[in-house]
Amino acid sequence: MDKKTKQLLTRGVVEIIQQKRVQEKIESGKALRVKFGIDPTGSDLHIGHTVNLWKLRQFQEIGHTAVIIIGDYTASIGDPSGKDTTRPQLSGEQIQENYKNYEKQALCILKKDHLEIRKQTEWFGGFTLKDIIRLMASRSVGEVLAHETFRKRLETDSPFSCHEVLYPFLQGYDSVAVQADIELGAIEQKFNLLMGRVVQKYYGQEPQDVMMSPYLIGTDGKEKMSKSLGNYIGLQDESNDMFGKVMSVPDTEIVPYFEMVTDMDSEELENLKQGEELSGTKARDMKMQLAQTIVSTFHGKSAAQRAEKTFLSVFQAGDTGKGARDVVVKKQEYVLVDLLVETALSPSKAESKRKVEEGAVYVDEVKKTNPYETVHISRSPCVIRIGKRRIVSVRLKD
Repeated sequence: MDKKTKQLLTRGVVEIIQQKRVQEKIESGKALRVKFGIDPTGSDLHIGHTVNLWKLRQFQEIGHTAVIIIGDYTASIGDPSGKDTTRPQLSGEQIQENYKNYEKQALCILKKDHLEIRKQTEWFGGFTLKDIIRLMASRSVGEVLAHETFRKRLETDSPFSCHEVLYPFLQGYDSVAVQADIELGAIEQKFNLLMGRVVQKYYGQEPQDVMMSPYLIGTDGKEKMSKSLGNYIGLQDESNDMFGKVMSVPDTEIVPYFEMVTDMDSEELENLKQGEELSGTKARDMKMQLAQTIVSTFHGKSAAQRAEKTFLSVFQAGDTGKGARDVVVKKQEYVLVDLLVETALSPSKAESKRKVEEGAVYVDEVKKTNPYETVHISRSPCVIRIGKRRIVSVRLKD
């Protein structure tokens, strides 16, 4: 197996169905059609969404076609995977506006050649009731209700609308419409991804293979990156804010970020994995490199250099951090309101909550909006401030 094939099969991949067939397809020299679907349910993407975009880019680099499916129909349902409630339906205008932003952001990573961006409207726009009945006949009710999310909702008597059952069928038919050879997706979407194989076979096509990625941990170091949890780095974040957010990522996530959301050379990545545990000055330096790489991807090298200069002026030259009081703490994780009290920046949790809601609290120059967000503390100091004058430099006790 050559270097590029090995990278395709292992980097940022947690499971492949079926790996031997995928390897044979790649080594055959046939130009493959590699599918990845995105539902335009929000105004912008975060870097957790780019894990599979980078995988698509790897396929493009060796001559395969990346096929992006814009789920303008599935977005009106919302992927039920892992959700315990029915998602609100979006209007056509919201979906169209979101789609424009998604395409622009995806092109920061993907090459324009060997790329197709397709909308579900192309095939579902002409679907009739007869077509829907045929599609739904591809699986039994028992097979559909085996979906872990559907089963849990039934067991707990949680909201479960009939239209949600359509979601995996529509995603599966996308693979028929674009004649996908391989589909990419997150591990929690396994049921939907496998549906593509079933539906393709039902319509007389060769079943696609599936490559699944792990999810990216957010800046809190604990949960999957998510806007609702406030632990995300948005692709449309201003460059200084994006740089600061990357610098707030826990040391333990530096290597996974390099692996999944950058194009770091595979040999350099392997050396990083095999090296000593990142901490202290080395961790800070690698995070600076990570921040430079991510900001350059979405804002350009000049903006990344300016963001780095701004960051260094704050945390080394001491513009905002000048005179910051040093505080050493014993725990690696704190709820934000508790940390503000622990470091004597605030006299009470109530006051801490009020300051966060006023927009006056910053951690490593990233404004905090959730009073109960988890803040990860390492041996690399982080600067916490309320307003311009109450400032501390916090690190974990050795």
